[in-house]
Amino acid sequence: MLPHFIARMKKDSAYRTTLFLCLSFLCNTAYAAFLLVAGIIYSSTWFFAVAVYYALLAIVRIFVFRQLSPKKSLTAKIKTVRACGVFLFLINVAVSGMMFLLLNERTAVGYHEITVITLATYTFSALAFSIFGTAKYARADDYVFTCCKTISLVCANVSMVTLSSTMLATWGADNHTLRKVIMPLLCGTVAILIIVYALVLIHTANERLRSLSYEQKRK
Repeated sequence: MLPHFIARMKKDSAYRTTLFLCLSFLCNTAYAAFLLVAGIIYSSTWFFAVAVYYALLAIVRIFVFRQLSPKKSLTAKIKTVRACGVFLFLINVAVSGMMFLLLNERTAVGYHEITVITLATYTFSALAFSIFGTAKYARADDYVFTCCKTISLVCANVSMVTLSSTMLATWGADNHTLRKVIMPLLCGTVAILIIVYALVLIHTANERLRSLSYEQKRK
C-alpha cells in the first residue's frame, strides 16, 4: 500500500497537488482556529491578526484548488501563479503591519507551555513539510503545486515569528534587550522573504506567459 502511494505521489501531479492542498488547508484552518481561541484567552491582538491572516491564506488555497480541474488551460494555471504572487506581495503589507504591532507591544504575556508546544509543533512541521515537498516533488512545469508550496513556506515563516515572540514572552520576559535584537531581525527577514517569494512567482509567471505567447505567434 505504502509503495503504491509513494509511486503515485511521484508520478501523478494532480493527485500530489490535491493531497498537499487538502492537508495544508486542514492544518491551516485548525491553526487559525487555535490562534483565534488563544487570542481570546490571552486577549492578544497579535494572535487575532495572525488568525485572520491564516484564514485569508486558506481562502487562497481554495482558489488554487479550483485550478486543478483538467479543463483549465496551461495559461490559466500560469495566471494562477501570478495571482498568488500578487496576493502574497500585497498581503506582505498586512504582515509588516502585524509585525510592527508585535514589536511595539510593551506588555509581555506569560503563555502556557501547551500553547508554546502547539505553536512549535505546527511551525517546525510546516517548515519541514514545505521544504521536503519542494525539494522532492517540485517540477518546473507544475505550476499549481508551486503555488501550494510557496504558500506553505510563507505560512511557516510567519509562524516562526509568532513562535519566537511567544517563547520570548514566556521564558525571556525579563530580557528586553534580547527581544529588541531578535524580533526586529526576524521580522525584517520574514518580510523580505515574503516579498522575494512573491516577486519570483510573478516574474516566473510573466516570463512563461511571454514564452507561450511567442510560441503561439510562431504557429
